[in-house]
Amino acid sequence: MVRSYKWQPHDKGRHAIPQELAVNEAGHTLCGMEVTAGTDKWPDEARYWPTCTECDLAWRASEGILPWPRKGHASETPPSRHGDASSTSRGDNPTDVLALVIDTLTAQGAHPETARR
Repeated sequence: MVRSYKWQPHDKGRHAIPQELAVNEAGHTLCGMEVTAGTDKWPDEARYWPTCTECDLAWRASEGILPWPRKGHASETPPSRHGDASSTSRGDNPTDVLALVIDTLTAQGAHPETARR
């Protein structure tokens, strides 16, 4: 599956940019920030930066993936693109991931309750 967007570190956060942006080409993130595309090799510290909430919501909508967190799932609110880069979501545990997969498959028309193991 070809993705329309890729993730890039910028301004102490991970932002989604159009896949077709070449290195050193100017463009915009899904949250509207102007960026210059970098290489796909990220600096080590950037791997731990929080994901931009606005980019994440727009990316999920473009991919047909339900927003996170879902109703009934306890999780801290993810930081906004202007939030504190040191804060992260602490609601990711194996149960949350399984619920995410099931919710996403259901939203895409699958019937996981009838799947065989």
